[in-house]
Amino acid sequence: MNFRRFLNVGVILTCCLFCSGCWSKVEINERTFVTAMYVDKADTPGEIKLTLNMPLPNRISPEGSGSGKEPYAAVSATGPTIADAIERIQTDLTRKISWGHTRVIVFGEAYAREGIEDTMEWIARQPLFHMSSYVMVAKGKAKDISDLTPVFEASPSDVLQEFSTEENLLKTQMLSIFTADKMNQGFATSMLSPQQVSMVSEAGESKKWVSQIGGAIFRQMRMVGTLTDDEARAVSWAEQKLDSMTMAVRTQKQKASLTMYSMNSVIQVKIHNGEPLFLINLQGKAELNSVIPVLKAKDIVGLKDIEQAANEKMSAHLNHAIQRAKQQGADILMLGYRLEWKYPKLWDKLRPTWNKYVKNDLQYKVNTNINIQFVGSESSF
Repeated sequence: MNFRRFLNVGVILTCCLFCSGCWSKVEINERTFVTAMYVDKADTPGEIKLTLNMPLPNRISPEGSGSGKEPYAAVSATGPTIADAIERIQTDLTRKISWGHTRVIVFGEAYAREGIEDTMEWIARQPLFHMSSYVMVAKGKAKDISDLTPVFEASPSDVLQEFSTEENLLKTQMLSIFTADKMNQGFATSMLSPQQVSMVSEAGESKKWVSQIGGAIFRQMRMVGTLTDDEARAVSWAEQKLDSMTMAVRTQKQKASLTMYSMNSVIQVKIHNGEPLFLINLQGKAELNSVIPVLKAKDIVGLKDIEQAANEKMSAHLNHAIQRAKQQGADILMLGYRLEWKYPKLWDKLRPTWNKYVKNDLQYKVNTNINIQFVGSESSF
């Protein structure tokens, strides 16, 4: 009987050991959640300047929401490495930095042109950093983006995140960048440009507005060129990351505006004369927004001319984008990935010198098939 009682007490004590809780936890009210990080080249040679966007809980709460002050902050520090800059920021904070909510990383142009390897290496070692976070480049300093006016969203980081999720231009995530680097390929990101504008929503005051102005071309973690906004949209379409777009075209008889939707792409590779040939096919539907002069009834020829003009214009944009990247040896469409999947032995042969091959020997063909589905009530076919 005593043995049974002793056994029961032992089981209870053992269970208590497993219910002791977590002794290394950090309470949520002792954390500050970074939503966006901005990395610049510092004025001191060899150092970087890091800026972090963080929400301010004391102003998000009902007690602080009526203060009229912004519910977010931007804190900066410089250091020889990302880790040093973070340590200097952490020293001045009353809460522990957490990276679990970081969704946007913006690099300043000067820093991006020197290379983003150190930042990407640091991110790769952070277990809480999401590989789905979006990467962008600022024309000028990244810090100048951190205090944009979030007219339609709650904070600057929300604005930048929506730029990517809305799929209006390029949509580049951390995972794609790491994949491109490991496979000796390139990638492209959206470029941002800040400007001061008078805003009705801000009682006519001059505030900072940020626009997407095109793309940045990267090769081996280093920015090597830029894309126009039209070229960046073409690349995004080829990557199947463009939701819709509007384009104006002109034929010998008409000037027309179209909105594309149901946008898709198919990229294939085949062997031609012993070398890989990449076939890039853009497919999409469109509706006419306007036609001047108005198409006459059953003017099939005029409609086909508009389709042809749209196809030629879109193909030209993508060709220009690929040529810009090709000149820098950057495979921004990750064509090498498709080569590896279809012809792995050939890829193993070309992979070590893929950047050089892209620059000097890459063969590709672009084909665009835009089909106008709706012509509007002014024309009847």
